Amino acid sequence: MVKFIQLSDLHIHGSEKEDNVNCRKIMDFIVNKYSNDKQNEKPIILLTGDITDDGKENQYKNAVDILKPLVDNEFKVLATPGNHDYGLAGNIYTEKSQQLFQDYILGELIDIPKAKQQGIKMEDIYPMVTIEGDVLFIGLDSVVGNEDEFLHFASGEVGKPQRKELVNILKTNANSGKKVVVYFHHHPFYRNLFKKIVLEMDDAKKVLRILAGLVDFVCFGHKHVSDIWTAEHNIDWILGSGKTTERNDQYKFQYREVRIDGDNNEVSMITFK
Repeated sequence: MVKFIQLSDLHIHGSEKEDNVNCRKIMDFIVNKYSNDKQNEKPIILLTGDITDDGKENQYKNAVDILKPLVDNEFKVLATPGNHDYGLAGNIYTEKSQQLFQDYILGELIDIPKAKQQGIKMEDIYPMVTIEGDVLFIGLDSVVGNEDEFLHFASGEVGKPQRKELVNILKTNANSGKKVVVYFHHHPFYRNLFKKIVLEMDDAKKVLRILAGLVDFVCFGHKHVSDIWTAEHNIDWILGSGKTTERNDQYKFQYREVRIDGDNNEVSMITFK
């Protein structure tokens, strides 16, 4: 049995603004909840982008400080970048911000050896494959595919190199019996026709064709609205996360917890003040 929770769009700032305060509360809740679990079932933490608000170094430093209790308490953390992690207001890409994500989130926080190697870039890291028990986690960078195109920066794109490698990964896994969870930041399809331009990855259809029938879960964020689709696009579960650091209409925080146990999969919402 493998359990994971999805956190997204934390938007951590350089100063102690509301998102930072709320994120600290969420970290305290998660650490206390699962550390006191009698069955000691600590979930894997999926961070699906926009960890920072503008991709600035002081924001990354705060992100490491705020999220470090997860690592210190032996939670496995997996992360993928969002458009806000790569530049100002999520619309202006900078190579420096991209490098800061690699250095602080992948290198310092999660301690991925490859991310610390000289000459290694983000395109050498993603797709990022992690195996936990009978589950294969595949992280994609949905920003890097069109990072230099201003009008498309917020819509995102996985890009041909990652798509090609993704095909090979899924083919290799096809007969392994492992469940597959794919996670990224941007939208794999549009939710509203009027907003199609900015709310669907530029290569969304190509990505979905690759994933259809070969993965069990797709997790993404970006819109700050929580949604769930079942048996869509020949995928059992597609989970769109809301903004984790934002309270709902009942003034509560919430996130999804997923339990994978063979063919018995459970998706539930954890809600707390």
